[in-house]
Amino acid sequence: MKYNQNGFSLVELLVVVAIIGVLAGVGVVGYQSYVESSKRKVFDQNVKTVVRAVDFEYTLVANALPSAINEINTDGTATGEKISASSNCGQFVYSIKEHFKDFKNPWGKLNTKMITIDTEGQGEHQQGMLQIVCHRGSTFQHGWNCEIQDSLFHLIAYYEDGLPNDGSVRTDVNTLSGGNATSNATGKMVSEWFNRGYTNVPVADRYHPDMPYLTSAAGQALCGSSGYNHGSISISTDAEY
Repeated sequence: MKYNQNGFSLVELLVVVAIIGVLAGVGVVGYQSYVESSKRKVFDQNVKTVVRAVDFEYTLVANALPSAINEINTDGTATGEKISASSNCGQFVYSIKEHFKDFKNPWGKLNTKMITIDTEGQGEHQQGMLQIVCHRGSTFQHGWNCEIQDSLFHLIAYYEDGLPNDGSVRTDVNTLSGGNATSNATGKMVSEWFNRGYTNVPVADRYHPDMPYLTSAAGQALCGSSGYNHGSISISTDAEY
């Protein structure tokens, strides 16, 4: 019996290779989309966890209830105490960062931390960072001396690399409780921020009527002038990548 030993022609082989390439490409794109979606979900959940913790701890301290979070100074040293009504805003935000030190940036390197304590503008930040600052006044450098019950904590979650604060690039929405920035080019949310702590301040004392930031005079009257203005702080080195 004779068997037909005719193989594939060159054209047929090229067609098969092309089909395999297309299928492989579709698979890679699908996998990349899945990975990106998973990273975003992890980051989103971690951000919500930190925001809830800030709300919870602020409520405890403002009502003279004990906290379980260790108090950390702004230089990173532990005081040996728990945060309390005598802790200031600076100690509170560094204590939160230390408490969630195991939260990693899904888009960063292996050990890149998610939380950064800094006063840099949004355009300096990278995807997956969660910036936390004291923001009692008109800038990120105001209110670091405020006692916790008088503090305003400002958290910014970066879902994309930070963009310049330019209306032609993005649209910002601000409210008393927070806001977000959306890219005008893609329609995607670039960042989302949360105002937590003492937000419902008197309208007459606000730097802007729709936001909880105080004028310099009102802020210093509430928190005291000593230590109210803080020097600039660079992005935390363990959060850079």
